[in-house]
Amino acid sequence: MEKRRGKSVGIAALILLTAIGAAGCANKEDGGEARTAPSQSSAAASGQASPSGPPASAVQSDGQSSGLRKVKDARGETEIPAEPRRIVDISGATEELLLLGFKPIGTANQDSLKPGETPAYLEEYLADAQIVGNYARGEANLEQIAALKPDLIVSSAMFDQTYEQLSKIAPVYVIEDDPLSFAGWRNRLIQLGGALGEEAKAAEWQKGYDDKAKAVGERIRAAAGEDDFAVVVAFPNNLSVFSGTGLGDMLYSDLGLPRSPGIPAEGWGETISLDGLTKIDADRIFLQYAQGTEEELAGSVVWQNLKAVSGGHVYRLPNEEYYGMSFSPIGKERLLDVIAELVAPVP
Repeated sequence: MEKRRGKSVGIAALILLTAIGAAGCANKEDGGEARTAPSQSSAAASGQASPSGPPASAVQSDGQSSGLRKVKDARGETEIPAEPRRIVDISGATEELLLLGFKPIGTANQDSLKPGETPAYLEEYLADAQIVGNYARGEANLEQIAALKPDLIVSSAMFDQTYEQLSKIAPVYVIEDDPLSFAGWRNRLIQLGGALGEEAKAAEWQKGYDDKAKAVGERIRAAAGEDDFAVVVAFPNNLSVFSGTGLGDMLYSDLGLPRSPGIPAEGWGETISLDGLTKIDADRIFLQYAQGTEEELAGSVVWQNLKAVSGGHVYRLPNEEYYGMSFSPIGKERLLDVIAELVAPVP
């Protein structure tokens, strides 16, 4: 466990560093037909109704659950409410719970760029939920959680040291997946679906996502032909290319798009210099950028001479709106619409 967590913490540290540098966004063109993603409000308006977002039955109740059921979690066998009504999630699986029809009254999911705030794309679902911690940092306010009077707490290995205290507040279910594995949403969805008696709903949503991702991938390949893709993440004084995490994981695993030569096929990706991008020289680039970094890139001769840039095939995704969406299921599903419209817009 420690070895796996150590590797994941390293990835999380990189992602948090990227997020810290991202604030605000500019929408300047750097030539050709490069496109910038629309605001979330307009993107959401153009998205399909299914499987986007939690089911309409996702409700939050003041009532208490009745009855218990035995389930297996990361710590072994445990008992949880058969029909939980007041869930506090500190595991980072808030989106998975929403998709299963459970609206947490407390969450440790925060906007990566605006600590203390709910991610903008989740506001409509979590307007009444209190932020009780930060799952990625292993932080939870026990007094605040207790005051909410939950009947179930969903936790992770990040909170092993406070398990006993949490269990005195309410039954605790500990997810078996590494809490900092951003690609682990599928496992979390299936695990929680099984524990909460919503296996069918979990499988249905995952199939809906995969079907939509396949369709988007086919739509993009029809427009882009055999072109390869790179995900370039820009933050102050550093550049990265993503492969097995975030938007990179979406493009290469979910959509089946070709990875540009020179991008690692294994792992999260790598930190790279501006000159290093010339060795990749992707046909098409998705640029995730923080405030000020796009202008810095645009002023570079190296950047201007990249194949994707000179050909007008750079697709901009301002970090402030889109960065966090690429790491969790509801955000990923909505981002599919944005990606499709950037590369293969409907006439």
